[in-house]
Parts: sequence; C-alpha cells; structure tokens
Amino acid sequence: MRILFTSSPGWGHVHPLVPLAQAFLERGDEVLWGTGADSARRLVAEGIPAAGAGLEAQVAMAELFRRYPEVHDVAPASRSDFMFPRLFGTIKAPAMFADLAPVAREWSPDLVVSDTAEFAGPLIAATLGIPAVSHAFGGLLPEPRVSAAAEAVEVLWKEAGLDPRPYGGMYDHLYLDIFPPSLQPAERPHVSATQLLRPGAFASAGDEVTPEWATSSTGTPLVYVTLGTVFSNDAALTAVVEGVRALDVRVVVTVGPHGDPAALGVQPSNVHVARYIPQEQLLPACAAVVSHGGSGTFLAALAAGLPQACVPQAADQFFNAAAAVRSGIGFAFLPDEVDVTAVRGAVQLLLTESAYSAAARRISTEIAAMPDARTVAGALAQLFG
Repeated sequence: MRILFTSSPGWGHVHPLVPLAQAFLERGDEVLWGTGADSARRLVAEGIPAAGAGLEAQVAMAELFRRYPEVHDVAPASRSDFMFPRLFGTIKAPAMFADLAPVAREWSPDLVVSDTAEFAGPLIAATLGIPAVSHAFGGLLPEPRVSAAAEAVEVLWKEAGLDPRPYGGMYDHLYLDIFPPSLQPAERPHVSATQLLRPGAFASAGDEVTPEWATSSTGTPLVYVTLGTVFSNDAALTAVVEGVRALDVRVVVTVGPHGDPAALGVQPSNVHVARYIPQEQLLPACAAVVSHGGSGTFLAALAAGLPQACVPQAADQFFNAAAAVRSGIGFAFLPDEVDVTAVRGAVQLLLTESAYSAAARRISTEIAAMPDARTVAGALAQLFG
C-alpha cells in the first residue's frame, strides 16, 4: 500500500503525524510525505521519504502579514478564526497543490493522509479518485473555521474540474482524532467518521539533549517552560521564567529552534535555557509544565500525567487552555494577564495541590487506552488497502 502524507511544515503539524507514518513503514508499506523543504529534509534524515512542497512556515507567515496587515489589530482570542482560512486556505493550499499534485500523479498513492490544516491533500486525493484521511494535530477544529478555509480553496477544486466539497473534503472519509475524548465537544456534526489515535512523540537525532542535572533525582521539582516554536512572546516568556525560577524548583526553558537563549539574559543556576529539547526526554522528569498550550506540548504533558499552566498566544492554544481549566488540570492566563506574581502562585499550587495532578493522571490513563499508531495503520490498511 502506498500512503501520501501531506502537512503544513510547522513542527506542530509534522510531529503528530510521524508515528503513523513510521507505523506504515514498519508494516512494509510505502510512504511519501509532502511538506516544506526544511521539514522534508528532517523527515528524510529520520528515514521517512519526503518531498519538499509548498511554502515554508516563515515565508507563509510573512505573506499573511503582507496581504492582511490588519491581523495585528485582531484580538488574540479571535486571531485564529481570522488567520486560519487566509493562511491555510488562501496562501498555503495553492502552493502545496501546485508542487505536490504532479508528484502524486507520478507516484500513484492508494491513500492520502493530511493534517487538518493542509487543504491540498484532500483535493489531490479527489483528483486521483482515492480516499483522503484527515489527521488531527490537536483538538477538533471549530466548524466555522474549517468552513471558511474550504471556501478559500473552492477555486482550486473548480480549476481542477471538480465540484468543491464541504469542508474542503477534510472529513469525507475518516478523521483520525488524537485528542482525549473527555476534552472534546460532545456534538461534532461536521465529522462523518472518527478513529481514535493515541498521540505519539517524535524526537530527532539532531535535537538538543536534556541536561543531566534536569533529569537527575534531586528531590527538587523540575518545571518545564515553553511558549512554543512559532508565536512565542518574549515579554510573556520573561515574566513566566521570572515567576517560576523564584520557587524551590529546577527550570528548563525552551525558546524554539529559531529563538535565542541569550535573549532571556543571565539566569540563576537552577535555570537551563535551550532552543529545543525533545519533550519525551524531558517530561518524565517533570512535576509541572508552563506553556503556550500548543497541542503538541499540551497533549505530551497530559500523556505524562502533568498539571499545566497555559499562556495561550494564538492558534488552537486558547481551546487547549480552556480545556485545561475545564478538566481541572491547571490554569490559563490570557496574554494580558501574565505577570510574575500570578504565574508564581499558579505553579506553586500545581506543585502542592494534589487535585491538579490527579486530574492530569486521569486523562493520562484515558490517552494510554487510545489505539496506538501500529493498530490504526493496520485498521486503515484494512479499510482502504
């Protein structure tokens, strides 16, 4: 069986799909992954065949700000609804389709698996007359947000000689859901069929190694701090670090692959600042997490049974932050609510009040019960092979 994966090039979109791609390869199936050139090179280095296609994340974001400068005036909590159809529909999908459709025609896949923000994949599948599976990178996207993106790509469907599909064809065949069911909305009428898939981790051999002192058992709690790889806010990150480091804890901070650790200034000996460390190395040693609430970090911390404080900046982070509060695993601070004292108090409670860690462990158990990538790969082969 040949499976074409397509994804936006951001790590938050690539990483969630890697376990399934690896599971197909382990079965003996053929995989080809279309994504931005930098991410494609990283995948190839990890043994996953990939082809550079579409716009790089930074190029696409620059184009978004050029075309829609008013995005800066949109309130942070509403920014995702504004950005999603314009970034992933208007800007990214045409470039991805132009680059990847000829490759797909030549390679002739049996199935397309696309992340739920990559709208060229379902269209490529439709042009080839094969099924398309959508793979979540976090929680289920709000129906209006996907509808708006689908409207943005209708012109691509018409240019391909096809009638546009509802939701851009994203839910025509099957939706792979990596989010714990207890945190999902009960009603999801726009999704035709769902297959649960346990969220997995992906670490590259080139990633920075966790410092030995961070994973050593000293009795002092370890707190992981990150505001992600895309929308990190320097002022918010500085306030968070200042708040957490004053506690009797060890702190590991990551600023993203394009961030500058030196920008945080000189830190005390209990703080280690790095660009990027694989969370699967770090989280088992942690007692709590303070993050942007990006789905990769949010789900990885939940899988590890860790309480969290979320400082959402954009994208799906506000949804995840609300889920953190609703489920009792921690706190959420809107961008204008972040201050040193508030963060310090929240993390102190996460470390001392057992109710937060107990709630996180309950969801960790739920995640562990979800089917793993190998099981789901086998199920997809039976359905579509």
